Amino acid sequence: MDRSLRRRSLLRALGATGVAALAGCPAGIGESAGFEPGETDWPSYRFGPRNTAVHPAASGPGGDLSVAWTARYSEASDESAGLSIMSSPVVLDGTVFAAADINDDAGWRTVVSAFDLATGERQWERSLPVSDAEGEGETSPARTLGSDGERLVVGTFSDGPGLAALSPADGETEWEESLETPFESPITAEGGSLAVGDRLLASYDADDGSRESQYAPGEDPLWRNYYPPTVTGDTIFATAHDEIHAVDRESGERRWTASNDFYSVLYQERGAPFNSPVVVDGVAYAVCGRSLSRDTGGMVALSTDDGSELWTAIPEGDDPATYEGENDEFEQAAFYGMPLVLDDTVYVQGMGRGEWGFFAVDAADGSVEGLDTDGGLVAADDLLYGVTAQDGTLTASAVDPSADEELGSATVDEWESPRVGPQAVAGEYYLAATSEGLAAFGLN
Repeated sequence: MDRSLRRRSLLRALGATGVAALAGCPAGIGESAGFEPGETDWPSYRFGPRNTAVHPAASGPGGDLSVAWTARYSEASDESAGLSIMSSPVVLDGTVFAAADINDDAGWRTVVSAFDLATGERQWERSLPVSDAEGEGETSPARTLGSDGERLVVGTFSDGPGLAALSPADGETEWEESLETPFESPITAEGGSLAVGDRLLASYDADDGSRESQYAPGEDPLWRNYYPPTVTGDTIFATAHDEIHAVDRESGERRWTASNDFYSVLYQERGAPFNSPVVVDGVAYAVCGRSLSRDTGGMVALSTDDGSELWTAIPEGDDPATYEGENDEFEQAAFYGMPLVLDDTVYVQGMGRGEWGFFAVDAADGSVEGLDTDGGLVAADDLLYGVTAQDGTLTASAVDPSADEELGSATVDEWESPRVGPQAVAGEYYLAATSEGLAAFGLN
């Protein structure tokens, strides 16, 4: 893939803890760098810098979907290779890119591979060595993969933490930059800049990797946000446990801080940890709660102008702050992950009355309704796409959320007990990353 291909994609799209911690933000950082995703692009973890996970132009496979192809991340690794973390599929102009942290006879490495969107044919593969992160706990470079539309960018950990830009054409390194601290969250690109990090959030020039600014949202050395930073034209939204900081990209000033009052089983009165918000029409929708620790928490809607709270929402269930019954009778209530907004409804996964489910939250007032379908994590053409791994079988489904109806499904039979990872929609395809490899679903 070369720059001319990117230009053709662009033409198709056009046709269709304080202020002092942030310094050196260049003028015009919020302006467009010229890349507008087209129908066969999905450039980042949740499509774009606002983390909407909704493709505005792709059709997706629709309700009558089938398995188009599957592929392992590394051509050389066999089924015995240990795979820890995988990235979201990134799609640029009809080429799918994916990263995975793999431990096999070659040692720990981050494998980045490229596949044809329509056929799954492997185009290239690149391995980046991973060393032990002494004193930093586990690190997962593969999770960080993103793109600004012109290059792939991924975190590295060889001789310390770093950042590498790779050519989409062949995987060759365009530039490398050393970092002060490792990070776990996917990279967000906006306006020619890359927003990178969680404990220490920094901006880098996408063309050469030079650092433009940095910002420390909090002082907790163990803080991790596993979701990409949310960025609008003028604001970076940084999370610091139970706080969200809105930082002006032009002046470097922290514009406002918002917090939540949800009780956390893990952190108690300290508050539930924020995930990155989703920004739609001047509102930031942020979930507070971590599914890995089965923590409790809900959702907050904030005005992006001043951080004022518009509403809070949580499914029905017992209040952990006041519950005095038996632990095995506790009916947990929580939202998890990041939401997805279609029309006037916010869709989100969570637990209500101790049962895992999918929920519709009214964007106007925060009222919650439990749905019968499993929903999905990505959307295109008013449909949600999701994948489940039950009884060792991977099944993808297309859901009409307005009718709470599953329109169709397709099953991958060749894998045993895959773990489900991030997903994407590009063109007529729905893509799911798993611990076994990539699965693409297309028109039947």
